[in-house]
Amino acid sequence: MDGDFEGTAELHIPGGTSAGSETLTLTSGQIGPQEEEFFGQSHCHWLAAAMSCMTGWELVGVKLYYPGQGWTAVHTAVATPDGAVLDIYGRHDSLDAFAERYRKLTGLEVEVRRLPREELFHDHLTTTDSRLIDDPLWWTRTDSDRRMPALYQHYARLVLTKAGHEVPEHCRPAPSPDANGTQTPPPPSTTATTTTTAGGTPAMSSIEEIRAVLAGSNEQAEGVLGALGQASQAVSEIQGRLHSVAGGSSQAPVQEALSLYAELRDTVEKLMGMVAAARSAVETYATSL
Repeated sequence: MDGDFEGTAELHIPGGTSAGSETLTLTSGQIGPQEEEFFGQSHCHWLAAAMSCMTGWELVGVKLYYPGQGWTAVHTAVATPDGAVLDIYGRHDSLDAFAERYRKLTGLEVEVRRLPREELFHDHLTTTDSRLIDDPLWWTRTDSDRRMPALYQHYARLVLTKAGHEVPEHCRPAPSPDANGTQTPPPPSTTATTTTTAGGTPAMSSIEEIRAVLAGSNEQAEGVLGALGQASQAVSEIQGRLHSVAGGSSQAPVQEALSLYAELRDTVEKLMGMVAAARSAVETYATSL
């Protein structure tokens, strides 16, 4: 959950947004008309899912009633702990205010519901990739364009911070190298000393050595995160297969297996968050040396 992007990204939207645009250019650090159109009229589900993953907040789904067609889901946002609603357009003070906005825009009957994230996207994922049902990170796994998860995370953080909310530490961007792709080496230590541990083994004798060990530990942490990510995806695939063949079964063993796999997936996600938080703490310590 530490992906990010800088600069601009030109995006092609197959079929166009609901406003008719097939190409949009997003610029990092800003929310202007093109960002609002992309995340308000094309990819609101992905943005809301990213914010929900970062905060644990419930999702808010919007449906409109079209005469002759019935109820249609049109938008997704997140509900904040104080009862407000957040989306790419900013903060809406309440569910009622959020619904009223759509009534004025469309003149149609509106239904707004708060739902746990694992429920709202079931229908969408059933028609795209049922293996991702109940996977809280589904929004990182539906695009062939590898830039997209980082874009979703960037704008999720931007919406949260603009509304005055703090992004959890393990969801903040990873430190990036300078424009040339290299990092300036730390200055030579002026306080190098040699000490001896209780067991008689020489301890680290310079700041550079300490930083090298810290960097090595974070490289290993990256490997752990990668392994946990693969484990999470594998568990999600197992869940999807079980759902496809026995999801409607009421037999206790099937339901127990589905429940255990869901619990396992949640545990793996928590472990990923713990590893990411520990890695960030090590980075902070290394920077302070």
